Amino acid sequence: MHIKSFPLPFATSLLSDYLSDAPNIRSFFPTDFRNDWREVLAARSKFSLPRKAVQEALERQSRARGASAETLANIAKLSDPNTLAVVTGQQAGMLGGPLYTFYKTMTVLKLTASLQRRYPQYHFIPVFWLEVNDSDFAEINHLHYIDKQNELQRLSLPEGAHDQLKPIAARRISGEIGQWRQKLQEDFFDTEFKAAALDRFLGRYQASHSYAEAFAGLLNDFFRAYGLVLIDPTDDALLQLSVPRFQQALDEAPALYARFSDQSEAVAAAGYPAQIKPVPQQTFLFFQDESGQRVRIDYRDDGRLALNYPDTVQNVTAAELRQRLNATSARLLPNVAMRPLMQDSLLPTAAYVAGPGEIAYFAQLGALYRYFEIPMPVIYPRHSLTIVEGKLQKNIRKFALDYPTLLANRPDFIQYYLENFGDQTLYRALENTGKQIDESLEALQKIIETADPTLLSPLEKTRQSIDSNFQKFSSRITRSLEEKSKIEVQQLEKILANLLPDQNYQERVLSMVYFCIKYGLDFVDRLYAALPDAVDKHHVVEL
Repeated sequence: MHIKSFPLPFATSLLSDYLSDAPNIRSFFPTDFRNDWREVLAARSKFSLPRKAVQEALERQSRARGASAETLANIAKLSDPNTLAVVTGQQAGMLGGPLYTFYKTMTVLKLTASLQRRYPQYHFIPVFWLEVNDSDFAEINHLHYIDKQNELQRLSLPEGAHDQLKPIAARRISGEIGQWRQKLQEDFFDTEFKAAALDRFLGRYQASHSYAEAFAGLLNDFFRAYGLVLIDPTDDALLQLSVPRFQQALDEAPALYARFSDQSEAVAAAGYPAQIKPVPQQTFLFFQDESGQRVRIDYRDDGRLALNYPDTVQNVTAAELRQRLNATSARLLPNVAMRPLMQDSLLPTAAYVAGPGEIAYFAQLGALYRYFEIPMPVIYPRHSLTIVEGKLQKNIRKFALDYPTLLANRPDFIQYYLENFGDQTLYRALENTGKQIDESLEALQKIIETADPTLLSPLEKTRQSIDSNFQKFSSRITRSLEEKSKIEVQQLEKILANLLPDQNYQERVLSMVYFCIKYGLDFVDRLYAALPDAVDKHHVVEL
């Protein structure tokens, strides 16, 4: 593997500023991830946590999914106040979700090892938080890969008739999963790795199995040798430990919302859009009722709480809600803003490895950390990668393309290439004609302004008509050149299909199963070994 690095091609203004430590961003993050960490490590190690209870819950969970001796040894360290966690999390996507799920995990492992070298007075353990409280099934029910015809394929599972509003943790895999093996068999050329890869990825995903545990089991299979600890936050014991924090959020909801709203406004005033839209009167909590449905809890001006079902709103007092929680299987769950607070009230989190969207919402969460008096961990960017296979590299060199230009994700890239690097004669003539038309119309407008201003409006309509027809003619020329350059266009399309599938970044679309079928299950280990420590650039991995 050969790696080339350059600035992130898709960085938002907030992410760019975060990676460059711009002055605008500093007030939203207590610790710059590039600086010395001793202060935050000391604060997190001294913060009071239910270490023993969390350790017992994680050991129980991990033994049930067949965790490695390395993982169990890491869990055993949790009772030591000098043990700190490097955490990431992700929704439980099918067959491991998009590639960036693996990249986040690799970043956690790299950072854990780096911190252990830099701060040997602490023990650091890698932790993956299973984000399975979410009920957005469309986010996790599918898989993308490039087939042997170089076409992007999508497999998906239907939502159960009675599963709407249920968190992913409460859902079971449908029987349609049985069709996936045959489809994947047909869509890939045979390789020596194909059978083992399909067994690994689909072995965990069986009909009626939990989506959450299938996902956890797959990550456990890939990263067991590294001691990765997986945490399912829907565990009754962990939710019970979180009740005091949740109860405080309910009791002090107006004050909590005011702090969050003020911080969100400050983020917007600094020039960054809010990643989490403040919802007036929200409590940052969901109520999961006795049937498993998850609904948002709002507070009302009269002191009651509103349970927001799609077709009705149930208004209850705080006492009535507590009684229902105590007497039934109903429970409270955190929303996207409260989830990190739950995490860092249970785990000794030194750092959270975050994707671009997560970094943006952590900018809004500082006020909540201060309100609950929880030391905020370091927010550490995940690795960002694009994997380029050998045949693609040959065509990229043939066309003298560079990766920053390719990954700029221009929707008109092929036209751009033909205009700038293909047969220039027609394009130059077209460009010159367009300029002459513009100049002639501008000269005519100046004359009309003096001679008869009433003709300016008809002139503008004429200009618009000319522009429209000229653009259509320009497109016909592009199509004509594309036809003449059909082979080149097909090769360019293949490059784009692999590096920017569905006009999105590869790491956000493709599944790791694609690369494991072609290159073996140890591809993940080899990629991890080759990965640089740097996270402030995008890495192109040439195979």
